[in-house]
Amino acid sequence: MIEIMVTIRHQPINEIIIHELVKFNSLDDFLNVKTSNVPQGNSATPVRWADGILYEPQGFPPTAEIIKDQIDGKIHFAAIEYTEMPQYKPYLKNETNNVTLPIIDMSHNAATKQIAVWLKGQIISR
Repeated sequence: MIEIMVTIRHQPINEIIIHELVKFNSLDDFLNVKTSNVPQGNSATPVRWADGILYEPQGFPPTAEIIKDQIDGKIHFAAIEYTEMPQYKPYLKNETNNVTLPIIDMSHNAATKQIAVWLKGQIISR
């Protein structure tokens, strides 16, 4: 039996393009928007946290052009909604409608951490 060797390589992202930034002025505003259309007592879609920033990216539909860019290492986000949250928590709870917002700690991921650092810079520069 002949064994076939497969080449495996890692091709990291080399560019992230964010087309729109939506900054929330408070954690409560972010929580209310993310949980407002979720049935009472349920969980909302998880959001991401890294380096003191809580955020949710919105992608584009997977068109041929978007897929080509992804293969070439370029990621497009239609928008990123974000706010400051200095300390990580596994979830936030909206007491008004009893909805939980799960939070994924992405601080271990280099690209995600760079997004958070960049978003912090946008807060400072505005």
